[in-house]
Amino acid sequence: MMIRVLACLSLLFFLVPVTFVHGPKPRENDSQYINLQPIQLDSGNPLQKIVGRLEFLAGWKMSSENSNFGGFSAMLAMPNGRFFFLSDMGGLTGFTLNEKTNRAKRPFIAPLPDGPKQENEFAAQNWDAESLLHEPDTGQFWIGFEHQHSIWRYGRSFARKESATAIPAMQDWPKNGGAEALLKLKDGRFLIFSESALAKDGGYQALVVEGDPAETDSSVTSFSHTPPDGFRITDAALLPDGKALLLHRRFTPFEGVSAILSIADLTGISAGQNLQSKPIATLKPPLRVDNMEALAVTQEGKDTIVWMASDDNFSPFQETLLMKFRLLKGKTKRDGKPKKAVESENDKEKAGDKPGFSSLED
Repeated sequence: MMIRVLACLSLLFFLVPVTFVHGPKPRENDSQYINLQPIQLDSGNPLQKIVGRLEFLAGWKMSSENSNFGGFSAMLAMPNGRFFFLSDMGGLTGFTLNEKTNRAKRPFIAPLPDGPKQENEFAAQNWDAESLLHEPDTGQFWIGFEHQHSIWRYGRSFARKESATAIPAMQDWPKNGGAEALLKLKDGRFLIFSESALAKDGGYQALVVEGDPAETDSSVTSFSHTPPDGFRITDAALLPDGKALLLHRRFTPFEGVSAILSIADLTGISAGQNLQSKPIATLKPPLRVDNMEALAVTQEGKDTIVWMASDDNFSPFQETLLMKFRLLKGKTKRDGKPKKAVESENDKEKAGDKPGFSSLED
């Protein structure tokens, strides 16, 4: 009963945009220390490592006394174990992860140098940042903002804002359903995914941008994407072969929070197309899961590593998690499970059999 009560309380933080949560301004704490506490995928079964096509390698509960820590809606996994996390309050958190000692080395927590102008003084620097991209060759960063729907480009090390534009096609999107995910394809085009702007075909709106999405002279066309039934997209990341991993989340007061990772073939993505994806793993209780909003992909030798992080919505009922998985090889069956993986009870729902999914084999 108590778990259900807490789940219902947490629901408020999923349904109410953080930007509009008013109250006494807390006393600021600018601590730069970040604590990493190791976690298991399933605390009741430490041997549980496989979920769908993911193999759990490590995980941490992250915390800090800094007032601006948390609320992570996007992340970057950089070379040499360096991570950057983007807060939906417009803050940046970074550290170098030492997995052997479970330490966050060279940490920092700081606001963005600039962001969209807000409608009132209360939200003067409460930028609802949702998506993040980095170009290694130039060192530039792109951020997608909600409410003031726009794409901003920042210089190396986030030293300054370089350019920003409010793409006209985004202006009718719901205030809290903006640029939830950004991708830059190998051919130089950008993809922008709305979380909740409905498309005419029943999916959700998305954009293809030829050129820089932070510049006004770029060409923009529309397509749509269809998430798993009842879920909404929260982030996306490219795989080495050019396909995309898409992260989706759902919250219900009776089942709590869950997440689905799916894979999509971006070949031939164009205006008017509906992008469908194939679920490859489902995270839900009793597995350790929260409001999973951030996704990144790295390589360790021949292994593709998938990183996920959660947005705690600055709620005491939620956690800020960082989880590391190996992407398992082999073709995926219709239910999103690898042929040779050990199945958990968590994988027995046949997400791949739901309507609206392609028969993509990975």
